[in-house]
Amino acid sequence: MIEISVVIPTCNRKERLISLLHNLERSTFPLKEVIIVDSGEDRLSEMECSSFQNLDITYVSSKKSVCKQRNKGIAIAKSEWIFVCDDDIEVPANYIEKLVSHIDSPQKSVCVSGLFLQKDKGEWIAKYNITSGKTLLWNYIFNLSLWGEINCKDNILTKGVKQYYKQKHNHISKAGWPVITDFSGEYFVTPLYSLGASLVKKTWLINSAFDEVLDRHGIGDHYGVIAGFPLHEVHVLNTAFVYHHHEEANRLQNTVQYYRRVLALDYFRRIKKQPGHVKKIWLLWSLCGNLLAFISRLNGNMIIASLKLLFVIGFNKNPYFIAAKNHRKVQEPVV
Repeated sequence: MIEISVVIPTCNRKERLISLLHNLERSTFPLKEVIIVDSGEDRLSEMECSSFQNLDITYVSSKKSVCKQRNKGIAIAKSEWIFVCDDDIEVPANYIEKLVSHIDSPQKSVCVSGLFLQKDKGEWIAKYNITSGKTLLWNYIFNLSLWGEINCKDNILTKGVKQYYKQKHNHISKAGWPVITDFSGEYFVTPLYSLGASLVKKTWLINSAFDEVLDRHGIGDHYGVIAGFPLHEVHVLNTAFVYHHHEEANRLQNTVQYYRRVLALDYFRRIKKQPGHVKKIWLLWSLCGNLLAFISRLNGNMIIASLKLLFVIGFNKNPYFIAAKNHRKVQEPVV
């Protein structure tokens, strides 16, 4: 039987962390160890850790950087397999067992996740279906992301676009954005997905580590990690899921998240061999599409962020790339 080490980076989310540990304690698949890498001040006491009698907990400290924390936990893990785990998810008891069953199946995936459910308008969802022909055409023209099934009506304009996406399957657009439109079957294969509740071979995570140049929140880190995997893909089970609670503590404003996520995309586009088809001109074109959308919504903060991104990326002034060349880590780019 395979052995699994759980690695949890955390920072001042004590209540959410305790809830997660209760989830893991009820796991129907036995866990070899749980490694908590804490960069916060509100920490678990030794007594609180020992109260989880069914878990072998290793509790270590780290500087404030999700990427550093993950890498530190992975490095000391004793198992061949790592359950990479965000601290604000809710894990059903049989979730990890389902991931293991997929690994033991003929597919032999070495990176597998269940659906990452997030709350939207009071409902837990894993995708954002495209029901508007206008949205479909806009995202197609500007090579933007799609994350849901295409359910808009056919007309002379949309029919060909729908066929295009059907033939392309799940892929990375020429601008670098994930296009995930095929969720069919017991599992689907995608070149990008959240690793916040995933089972991955330790050797893959060692060879394609979380990039410590990124900000302390690790915005965009999964893009770089998966791009460094030999198969550049994740298997996502439709039969397994976790709830992502989006804990507000230590969460950045949406504008800053967007700004840093695009910088991370551009950074990995420049340093990773895969996906090799992503070009700066297409990324800039997609940002023009986003800028026009933000202007139409009169979203001033996002307009400013988009204009700055066009300048920084267009003139090769990405702070992550510059920091990496100068061997600096944990950058905090400001809009």
